Amino acid sequence: MLETAHKLIGATWGDEGTTREQRAFTADPDIIRRLAVGQACYIHRGAATFVQVARPKASPLTLLPAPAPPQPAARIPVPVPRREPAPADPVLAGRDFDDLFGPGATR
Repeated sequence: MLETAHKLIGATWGDEGTTREQRAFTADPDIIRRLAVGQACYIHRGAATFVQVARPKASPLTLLPAPAPPQPAARIPVPVPRREPAPADPVLAGRDFDDLFGPGATR
């Protein structure tokens, strides 16, 4: 950075003056140290830009109340199956196989 100074003679600038070259920060380090969350300093080609990052808008879905837990399904009692005797076959009804094979006969 060049720092210049001119002598003022009365109400006009004089011919004499000084110029001094020195290093200078692009951005003040103390300001950068004090930046809060969401603030940043963007330095590019010798220029500093301070920015504030906007927080995203809350989704409307997050504002809804939490859904209720699902209710357990009602248990419907299952009827016990009936035990009925098998229907009698009219062909075999009243027939005794002892007359074919004899009592205690082997096959």
